[in-house]
Amino acid sequence: MAEEADRKPTAEEVNQRIKELRNRKQKYEAYQNELKKTGQNEISTTDADARLMCNNNNNVDVSYNVQTTVDAKHKLVADFKITTKPNDLGELDNMALRAKKIFQAKGLEVLADKGYYKAEDLKKCVENQITPYVTKQMYSNGTGDRDFYTDRFTYVKDRNLYLCPADKELFFWRNRYTRKKVL
Repeated sequence: MAEEADRKPTAEEVNQRIKELRNRKQKYEAYQNELKKTGQNEISTTDADARLMCNNNNNVDVSYNVQTTVDAKHKLVADFKITTKPNDLGELDNMALRAKKIFQAKGLEVLADKGYYKAEDLKKCVENQITPYVTKQMYSNGTGDRDFYTDRFTYVKDRNLYLCPADKELFFWRNRYTRKKVL
């Protein structure tokens, strides 16, 4: 076995390996060009329609996000849609409108979890005679004190400041920057 490690590859073996590496380089350059062309930031080489998404165990898997509509009376799946978006934001009004059409309803009540909570979606539902029931998301803070969750702060437009739940004024201090935008 030690003699195998000392063996020098033949010219043909070296040329074959160079050919394999060039082919591999071309394949990855094609992936890179496709990303630039489409504006996407990832490609799944095993399933073109799947994307990296967090699962319930906070791991990342190549997967899909399946949206479903279930009939409340019979508990049967009435509609489904597969998306590559990792979260449910922006899907409530879309799925609700599809359900309204399927059930041929003038009005409709829909129930969804807090992952669907997006003001624009709720507004579109109401505008289309759909009554949404969605729990508002709670955003925690470093203290763990529910009295100081972000939804408890009030913006005072004419003074350009926030009032915290303890009636203290919070003024603008600085912008945080990332590579692409101001936070």
